[in-house]
Amino acid sequence: MLFALTVLVPAVQAQTHRRPSLPPPPQSVSGCPPLATLFSGVYSADVEVDDTYVYFSDDLGGLYRMPKGSPAFSTPELLGTVPDYVLVMSIDAASIYMITIGIEGTLGSIWSMPKSGGTPKELVNGVLTPYELALDANNVYWVSIGTPSTSFFLADGKIERVAKDGTGRRTLASNLNVPTTIDTDGTNVYFSETGLSPANSNAGLRSVPAGGGSVKKLTNGTAVVSVLLQDSDIFFSALNFITGGELLRMNKSSTTPKSLLKDLDVVPRLGLIDDRLYFFNSGDAETLEYIPANGGARHTVVDNDFLAEQFVLDACSVYTVDGGGSIVRTPR
Repeated sequence: MLFALTVLVPAVQAQTHRRPSLPPPPQSVSGCPPLATLFSGVYSADVEVDDTYVYFSDDLGGLYRMPKGSPAFSTPELLGTVPDYVLVMSIDAASIYMITIGIEGTLGSIWSMPKSGGTPKELVNGVLTPYELALDANNVYWVSIGTPSTSFFLADGKIERVAKDGTGRRTLASNLNVPTTIDTDGTNVYFSETGLSPANSNAGLRSVPAGGGSVKKLTNGTAVVSVLLQDSDIFFSALNFITGGELLRMNKSSTTPKSLLKDLDVVPRLGLIDDRLYFFNSGDAETLEYIPANGGARHTVVDNDFLAEQFVLDACSVYTVDGGGSIVRTPR
């Protein structure tokens, strides 16, 4: 579970990486752009796309975009700059929202910036160990892992929200055991407890009304690492420290998940498109793979060295950050 510690190490240039393995390049579908390194050495921790552009950051707080179909090593457009390192991004129709982390590695801020570029706006500051964020039509939600301690973290993680204009900050859930993931459908917020803190044994998939209310335990006893909502379904990854990682699917109205795939390592990121569930499998080797959304055979898309355990999908491609900090477009 070392991936959770990356929030404490924003100086990504100092990270070491495994030797990459190089499978045959994936073949492009007709009309889709080919495999390409779009831009080198930016050390972005995340990448996002919309219908037209791919968005990413650099290690100095710069935010960039370039057309998704750009040829290799194109020059991106600088949109603006925020203080500190950009840990994670999310976008809506008008804006980029991001978490930045300070050089001390524990306190962060939530920012927004127009997708076309402009002056960034700080929505929230002083967030303890922020890790992931999610959006609905009106609000920004984020995970605070908790207070670092000599035994990893205290069990004081939080789920918080703020309006997109920066008003009305509110805590939706508190005293959580190392939460690492969040998603929302605008009605409820879904999040994890990994159980990594020795302070208590809480672990599982949770939900809370987006407007505030009681936390509901959807699963219990096994660490949940990532979650993804799609219509009436919840896709999530769990981690049993004896049997390994697992992908699961559950209807929002159900309490019984269906196992899709077992014998995995840690799965910190999920994506879904065209009834394919994509996942980042992080262990002794790192791979980006997919299975059918109802379960089935594994297919490897990228088997390489990665800087960030983040990826994003569109109709043609998957976008990743390789071990050299470069933005890579791969046919999916």
